[in-house]
Amino acid sequence: MDTIFSSASGYLKSAIKIIRISGKKSSDLPCILSYKPTKPRVASYRKLYDLNKNLIDKAIVIYFPGPNTVTGEDIYEIHIHGSLIIERKIYDILNNQENFRIAEPGEFTKRAFFNGIIDLTQAEGLNDLINSETEGQLSLSMSQYEGGLSQKLNLWREEIVNLLSKLEAIIDFSDEELPSNLEKIFSSKVLYLLTEMKKSVKSSSFGERMRNGFVITLIGRPNVGKSSLINFFSDRNVAIVTNEPGTTRDIIEVLSDFNGFPVLLNDTAGIRESKSKIEKIGIKKALSKAKNSDVVLLLSDKDDFIIPNLKVSQKIICVHTKTDLNKTKLNHAHPISIKNNEGIEELVNMITKHFHSLSPRENAYLTKQRHIQGVKKSILALQRLTKVKLNINPELAAEDLRIAATSIGSITNIIDVEEILDDIFNSFCIGK
Repeated sequence: MDTIFSSASGYLKSAIKIIRISGKKSSDLPCILSYKPTKPRVASYRKLYDLNKNLIDKAIVIYFPGPNTVTGEDIYEIHIHGSLIIERKIYDILNNQENFRIAEPGEFTKRAFFNGIIDLTQAEGLNDLINSETEGQLSLSMSQYEGGLSQKLNLWREEIVNLLSKLEAIIDFSDEELPSNLEKIFSSKVLYLLTEMKKSVKSSSFGERMRNGFVITLIGRPNVGKSSLINFFSDRNVAIVTNEPGTTRDIIEVLSDFNGFPVLLNDTAGIRESKSKIEKIGIKKALSKAKNSDVVLLLSDKDDFIIPNLKVSQKIICVHTKTDLNKTKLNHAHPISIKNNEGIEELVNMITKHFHSLSPRENAYLTKQRHIQGVKKSILALQRLTKVKLNINPELAAEDLRIAATSIGSITNIIDVEEILDDIFNSFCIGK
């Protein structure tokens, strides 16, 4: 297997750059760059030279012997000055060495997976950790990276395998009479597994939203302050604000952080009667977006919160805007003033309280469709099992248990499906 190398600190100029090298040939690095070998796991100051003994840089070098490393292989880290030319010189030298090459996206993490350092859900958690933008996303991804989801899945699989081992023992000794309580034991454990799995599938929508963002759509007549509120939340002018009705034609999407919850805010076209074909399309999109949102903010600067054709089952919060101009209190609407920065913090708290109410009592969430489909396959197999008489068709029951165990196991340790592995690890940055 080739020895791979890449920047672990990005590709722009910086004060310090870290080049990571992983593989069997990494032990040749002192010879290749002409520096004195270092003690394991000790940061050492070394001068690096090219093949003609010209000084390249003065660097910090750290050697991590495998298998107790992030990849399970021998690793060198070279901390160089962040010059692009220094980095390129080192790359050129390593590229000319036999069995050395630049790492592919996610290849360091992929090797960690193949070497048993982490499983697939932990690898996905690591990628999500790198891409976290809110406190909630950080907490969720860290839990997955630390093995929270793996632990739950492995527990289910162990329970299924335990049932399978008992059943196969019965099949091997089929001449003997089945224990009288066997059906009851099987039924109880299968019911428990089905309950837990279904609960996790149900709560997966929350996990997906924590990962990808809760969707909030702003709806209202033209010029009630939708675009102004979007700009306030994003802390920049992402939406055009004018007194002319119909300024917003298409949906503007902005990512924001609501007390740790990732939120996708949608500014939409003002709802009104219009002869403009383009504006009508924008209004139709607005109503459709609201229908598929987690929260709808219905904005008005008057006592007019009725929107034709607004059909949503999600939470609707009526927001009375521009209260600096219209101080009339409306009992059914939350007052805000963007100009005076009044009521907005309370609005955010109201929304996040609703998100908290949606949170299931789970210690680990299924965050990807791949996880959900694996658990659903296991559920189907266990449901078939409940209809099988163990004393008549124990082989059928055993096959359903094998399918259930394999489906759960595939979530954490897919070995033979290359396209799935490529899809997972190609989403990483190159230095990971």
